[in-house]
This record gives sequence, structure tokens and C-alpha cells, in this order.
Amino acid sequence: MKIVSLILLLFIGSSISAQVVNIENKRIYDDTSGFSGSIGASFSAVKNQVLLINTSLRPLIQYKTKMHYFLLLGDLGYSRGDNQTFANWGMIHFRYTYRLNFLPHHSYKSPWKWEIYSQIQYNQLLRQRMRYIFGMGPRLKILETKKVRLFVGTSVYYEHEDLLDGILNQDFRSSSYLSWFMNFDGKWSFSGVSYYQPRVDLLSDSRFLGQYSLNYKLRKNLSLRWDASIYWDSDPALTVNKSAYNTTLGFQLGLN
Repeated sequence: MKIVSLILLLFIGSSISAQVVNIENKRIYDDTSGFSGSIGASFSAVKNQVLLINTSLRPLIQYKTKMHYFLLLGDLGYSRGDNQTFANWGMIHFRYTYRLNFLPHHSYKSPWKWEIYSQIQYNQLLRQRMRYIFGMGPRLKILETKKVRLFVGTSVYYEHEDLLDGILNQDFRSSSYLSWFMNFDGKWSFSGVSYYQPRVDLLSDSRFLGQYSLNYKLRKNLSLRWDASIYWDSDPALTVNKSAYNTTLGFQLGLN
């Protein structure tokens, strides 16, 4: 039981990263166009009294022009030992962004964008058999320099959530966020995003989600990466805690 409790503590935090999607540290810079991608992966095997196996995979591909932006990313994780599955989650997220044309002759310089997104996922530790969302809303660039980027956005999304407890949630939620990216001397970078997501018809049913990343570039396409995630739900599924957090350290390999 001690081993089971330890694994649950380690991976319930990891699994919430599939619920929190930090787009800011994945976007192509505004002064570039074309395709970009990366694959983040990890594997560990620990043998003490039992053999514990943990794996994760995070593929990403994106395409950008001055007016359009497409993003497709995934997040999959699995942990098993002593003939038990401790954590099992997967997520696919798609996002399309269009720059709004308020300045006819300089539309590509407009700070306003319109985003449409969709996400499908499953998450054993959050008791999700399947969760699907579809939403849209505006995004505003507040500040953008070579070293700092700051954005705010809001949207409304529909959520269809089928829980392992037999409960079916079908709600509309608003989602407001603040995101940032900071680059220090070309080696270090820090990004984060914080979301607040209440139900449209019941504001007391709300969620807070945050994901924060610190990267250190070792070589041109290889980085050391630290991630931290936090998740809070005022009305979670049965047997699921209201809050969870996670921190991880690993490597990321760029494909471009």
C-alpha cells in the first residue's frame, strides 16, 4: 500500500498536465512562418519490491502564416507496477487562430486574434472515461518584445465529460487566461499560463488551472525543461481531490 500511495502522489500531478494546455511555450514566434514541431518523451523502470514502469510522450506540430495559425499536440502517460495501473491518460488538442482585420492595410499587425479549439482526452486519475471540449473566443496581445510576450484571452466552450462513476456532465464554461513568455540571454526561458473556468450557469462551480515551464537550452535543439502544474476544481468527480499539483524535470528535443 505504501508503494501504491507513493505512485499515486507522483502521477496524479503528472496526469493533470493533460487537462492544462500551455500553448505559449509552443507557439511559433510572430516574425516567422512555416512548420515547426517537437517530441518530448520519457521512460523509467524502477525495481525494488516490485517493478514500476512509467512512460510519457508529448508530440507537437504547428504551422503559421501572418494571418493563420494551426496547432496539433498530444500528451500521453502511463504508469504500472505490481499488476496494477496507477496512472493512464491521453490528450489530443487542436487549435486554429485567425488574426482579426481591424486595419485593412496592416491586418497582419493587428494585436487581436480569434481562436477556435477542440480537445479530446481520457484520464484515469481524474475519473474521466472520455472528455471532449469545443470552444472559441478572442485573444489580445498586450506586449511583445524580443524578450517578453504577454497575452490575455477569453472564450466560451462546451464540455462533454463521461466519468467512470457513471456521471455525465454536459456544460458550457467560460475560460479566461493570462499567459506570458520571457527569454533571458538566449539560454533561459520562462513561460506560464493561468486559467479561470466557471460554469456559465453556475459560477460557484469553477476551476483554476495553471502550467509553468522553465527551459534551459543545452544545444541548438536540446533543452533541459522543468514543468510545474496545478489544478483545482470546486466540484470534482467522486474520489478525486479538489486540488492536485505536479513538478517534473526532463529533456526536450526539437525537430526543426
